Amino acid sequence: MVLLECLFRLKYFGSFLVSQDNSLRSALNSIFWLSCLFGIVFIYFKRLLKGLLRLGRLQGRNFTQIAQYLWNICFNATAMLFLTLYRILLIRPEDASNKYFPQYNNVIFASTCDAGKFEVITLVLVAFEVVTVVLHLSKCDYSEAFSNALYGTLLMSCLWLRLETYSMLLSFYVAMYRAFRELLLLCSSQMDAAPHTHLTFVVTVKICTWCYLFLNLLPFEFLIPTLNARKDHFPLKVWFWLWYCSCIWNSPLLKLLYHKIYHTYPYDCAGGASAVRCILSDDWQRFRHFRNLEHAFCELKLHLSKENVHPAHTNESPSAQATAFQTIKCVVALKRKLKRLRENRELQRLKDE
Repeated sequence: MVLLECLFRLKYFGSFLVSQDNSLRSALNSIFWLSCLFGIVFIYFKRLLKGLLRLGRLQGRNFTQIAQYLWNICFNATAMLFLTLYRILLIRPEDASNKYFPQYNNVIFASTCDAGKFEVITLVLVAFEVVTVVLHLSKCDYSEAFSNALYGTLLMSCLWLRLETYSMLLSFYVAMYRAFRELLLLCSSQMDAAPHTHLTFVVTVKICTWCYLFLNLLPFEFLIPTLNARKDHFPLKVWFWLWYCSCIWNSPLLKLLYHKIYHTYPYDCAGGASAVRCILSDDWQRFRHFRNLEHAFCELKLHLSKENVHPAHTNESPSAQATAFQTIKCVVALKRKLKRLRENRELQRLKDE
């Protein structure tokens, strides 16, 4: 009864988020303020979790990554539970009581039974997608950010067309998949010293989960019915097709294929020579930064060696070249030393306790 009462209280919460004009400007304004609220909550969630993780045997470099994994797991698990209750308590009784529902039409294209509650839920989901896009952009993960932006646009098109069953069922599947995916990534982030067979098992489960959703459920329950929908659902067709293609592009299968083709040397990949670690890697920005520093260091070292062999062909000051060489060398050494100091400080603190 408490859960049912919470569901019916959505209309009172919606009065604070959505104005009476139901315009696009009002929806964007609500999404903006909800995104700001989610961002503030995430910042305090990360600080609280960082204080708790310092009590454990975890290195400081993992705090932000673990916080993002747990943040996504908490939200998607909550969304999955809430959407399940919403479908059981509100959508299914409405469909069962509709005696004149045309049976030859697909049930996912049924119109909304309560526009106010549906709008509030959609705005909350889209606001979370906006925060996720910002987090992906901060890590320079543009393909994932683009996919999340397309998914948010798809949910807004469902809101515009009033396809409540379509949106709720799709959101449930996506939330279930993301919660399970983030849980696997969280487990793999703590397996740095684990045997290769454990990581292989995690990647296999991740690939099987992705194939079950995007190659089994979505094509037959959503993709084919959407492509065969009426002409007035054309925006839904476009956004669903774009989002589905972006999910295929970011799939672990294509990551595996990309690793086999382009990562011919361990230097080219954040996971080294391991395809399993490449699929599970989520720190490409840091990897590219260190790779660029080492590349500049090697190029300058090669340039100085050539100048020493042919000193007559240079017009540059040797002191300037030596200064640049020493600067890059010091930057690389300093970053590595700071990393070792942080790790040693954590170990010393644990020994003192």
